[in-house]
Amino acid sequence: MKRFVLWAPPLALLFACSGSTVSLQPGQWETTIRMTSIEVPGAPEALVAQMRAQMASQVDTRSQCITPQEAANPAGNMLNPGGGGQGCTFTDNVFAGGVINVNGTCAGPGGRGSARMGLQGSYTATTMEGRVSAEVTAPPGAAPPGSPQTVRMSGTMTSRRTGDCPAS
Repeated sequence: MKRFVLWAPPLALLFACSGSTVSLQPGQWETTIRMTSIEVPGAPEALVAQMRAQMASQVDTRSQCITPQEAANPAGNMLNPGGGGQGCTFTDNVFAGGVINVNGTCAGPGGRGSARMGLQGSYTATTMEGRVSAEVTAPPGAAPPGSPQTVRMSGTMTSRRTGDCPAS
């Protein structure tokens, strides 16, 4: 679950800023992600129950300034700054007419493992809401023998513009 949190900020930025006919406003945005479901194929039920209990009390809320330049070209400016990229590829990147449908895959740190993520939802110029999903796969040999290699999670994402960015 911690691996998903590492990818949450870049995805939230993409979700907050992708261009469309209903443009999101640049400024300070607060995004909250709450995972509500977890599946760990092959894991003992006691371990999964413990993970669910931990997840129930965890909410990831972040505040981030979205500049006009980032809002105009989110994929180029945020997920691929200077052409460096974040190791993510997107099969769906729809953010238009108030509809969000984004699906992608990101490589894990050092190219080990992967995470498939998605967001389906809706937005206005100052708000967003949607359903997030993630499937994190550990690289071979990363988990102890006999341990689960895949974790599937889903939850909700809400985001709102809270004002102008602070002066730097």
